[in-house]
Amino acid sequence: MKKIAVFLVDDHEIFRNGLKQLINNEPDMEVSGEASSGEEAITSLVHMQADVIIMDIRMQGISGLDTGKSVIKANSNAKLLFFSLFDNPDYVSTALDMGASGYILKDTSNKIFLHAIRSVHNGHFYFIGDVTDTVVRKYHEQRNVTGEISTVGAPEIALSKREQQIIRMIHQGVSNKEIAETLGISIRTIEAHRLNILRKFQVSTIEEAMENARAASLLV
Repeated sequence: MKKIAVFLVDDHEIFRNGLKQLINNEPDMEVSGEASSGEEAITSLVHMQADVIIMDIRMQGISGLDTGKSVIKANSNAKLLFFSLFDNPDYVSTALDMGASGYILKDTSNKIFLHAIRSVHNGHFYFIGDVTDTVVRKYHEQRNVTGEISTVGAPEIALSKREQQIIRMIHQGVSNKEIAETLGISIRTIEAHRLNILRKFQVSTIEEAMENARAASLLV
């Protein structure tokens, strides 16, 4: 099985080394290259192909955002995943506009980090935590007066695959108990997912969440 080739861009060597060890311990991925600056990343990626590029935002010299724009142009098949300490709305919006596949925060768990790599490699978008709230706000701001929705930053990228499964089952009238039995998880976990769905869509009821999900073509 061909491993996912991951390229790391971060100006902190200790942090890069930790990520490298984490990634290389996985059977389906490996670090194919790394850079300590935006300039180094741009130069290296001219001669090297990567499946997923992990990019820090704030670095000395060229910023991660400016670097991201350059590497996306030079590596059209690579997926760009920003990995940052900052959930600044402007950063997230810029990442979306340039065509990044994801934006996650550095305080996330190892499990979520690895899942994000696999997810963007498979063609999905991955935005989590407070970053997701920014994505949803951007989506709402892009509604026009006729109620139409722009496809850029639409909320389908706000929900994880599991959350999409759950909201579809809720829409079908399946109870929490039945969902838990079908997915092999606890009812408490289902309830936690429901609350997270409400938070991500910034609504107070599951009916409102389903309305937003339907508008984003998550429900048919």
